[in-house]
Amino acid sequence: MSKKAKILTAVFVPIGVIVIFLTIFLSVIFQGKNIRAGKGATDGGYNCVLGDIEDIVEANPHIVDIAMLGGHGSSSYNVEAGNKFGLSDADGAMAKFDPLIKGFTFRFAKTQMVDVKTLLSQGARYLQIKCSKYSDGTWWAEHALLSVHLEDIIKDILDFLANTKGEVLLPMFESVYLGENGTLSDLHEFVMSVKLNGKSLMDYVHYKAVNVLHDENAEGVKIGDLHYNGITKNGTESGVVLLDSPDEKKLDVAYIHTGNGEYDKYFFDEDTNAFHPWHHRFDSDLLLDMIDDASKEAQEEQYKDMLRVNQTQGAFNANLADFDDMIGRWSLIDFANYHNPRVLDDPRFDEWLKAMPIVHTDYTNCNNKDFNKRINKKLREYNENLVNGLLVK
Repeated sequence: MSKKAKILTAVFVPIGVIVIFLTIFLSVIFQGKNIRAGKGATDGGYNCVLGDIEDIVEANPHIVDIAMLGGHGSSSYNVEAGNKFGLSDADGAMAKFDPLIKGFTFRFAKTQMVDVKTLLSQGARYLQIKCSKYSDGTWWAEHALLSVHLEDIIKDILDFLANTKGEVLLPMFESVYLGENGTLSDLHEFVMSVKLNGKSLMDYVHYKAVNVLHDENAEGVKIGDLHYNGITKNGTESGVVLLDSPDEKKLDVAYIHTGNGEYDKYFFDEDTNAFHPWHHRFDSDLLLDMIDDASKEAQEEQYKDMLRVNQTQGAFNANLADFDDMIGRWSLIDFANYHNPRVLDDPRFDEWLKAMPIVHTDYTNCNNKDFNKRINKKLREYNENLVNGLLVK
């Protein structure tokens, strides 16, 4: 071999190896569709988490003080690689590159493995439900990618409410896209139009017109004034506290609570009625410290009569410091499978729970290290102590 040939070989062979490696690596990263986690706990042992607590009716706790398990992206269980993008994301960068990164998109859009009916049976009581209205009038539940018709989720909730008593549900409808001239009233009207066995969610609303924006100068029932007995009719029925939350960045119309719709007065605006800081990172150690910081802020006087939500979940972001976890942990579900038990086992968790009683999670029915079983036990103990403490007073 000539000297020139040796030089060319020495230069281009390593380059060829690197190109082949990167091609395989990037193909796996962006096209891989295995989220590396199982279906999770599905034993259905938590249809009753509040209704059978001894003396809860006598104690009658404030709703904002009751510990609850939350399901982030509860509407994402049917998200699969290849599903269409929701309208709000259809023109985004990820949608444009979707043919090349289809697996990656899917892995960072799916946050739950089971449907809402199963989530409820695994103890979830606070449900984030992203939804959009399409030009043909259909409403979809989504999480970046389309999941199921919104009607299906509402019927799961109605079925649960009809077959339990003494339970409190907080469904939060995040209106990602309302159509070109849509309003929140349109969403509220559709939600209330869905019926199961003749009943709609309105049949489980046991409170009067609300103070929608947590405004001291406005009339209406404040979220901090809601009690267990009022919502559940003294434990004889299950009931809902309805929330909504628009994604202002993705709405084509200005976000205004007009109050003109028949059902607008029964939905609390989440952003003004809940403390729920979003951490937007994908590093477990960093998230634990950010949760700790949030718990300290949540103890401020201004938040005592509001819902206080511990946003435990990771989120895709472009921060290079999180790149190793985004690659190594592979998907939101896989990350939650690792991260959820770490949240629960952190020595600061009890203090976090006092400050932020709603524990909001991805992969809520995760069974790694018995997470779902242990978190339900922990929340049950907290609520029993809450009831006993109120009785002593």
